[in-house]
Amino acid sequence: MELALESLKKRFQKDVTPLDVVAGIVYFFKKDEFSTDYGKLHKVFYKVRGNGFLKEFTFRKGGPYPYSELLENVFSRMAISGLLGCQNPDYRRFTITKEQRKRIREGLLKKFSRSQKKELKSLSLKIQKKLL
Repeated sequence: MELALESLKKRFQKDVTPLDVVAGIVYFFKKDEFSTDYGKLHKVFYKVRGNGFLKEFTFRKGGPYPYSELLENVFSRMAISGLLGCQNPDYRRFTITKEQRKRIREGLLKKFSRSQKKELKSLSLKIQKKLL
């Protein structure tokens, strides 16, 4: 049992997950705050969904905006785990501090190659531009 758990842990540390992708995108944002408006977040990610990094994100249409359950879960998990904050009084903006960026850089970004980081940064800038 312990060997299987160690094996799973090592694999998780190497394999890129959807949370790693979104954390990487947020890491490269030039601003330290962005909207918690899930409708807006879903619409923006839906528009860039053709990027290979986002292949695991599927969207349902038919509601007020394209909706990805995975995307919603990733942002929720990032907030719960402390990779994102919601410090403002009305919770309308996510925040990312220097310490949170450091955690992402040291823990998650090392899973990406140099060229992947470059592509992730480019995707991040597209997403951030659409969120403004």
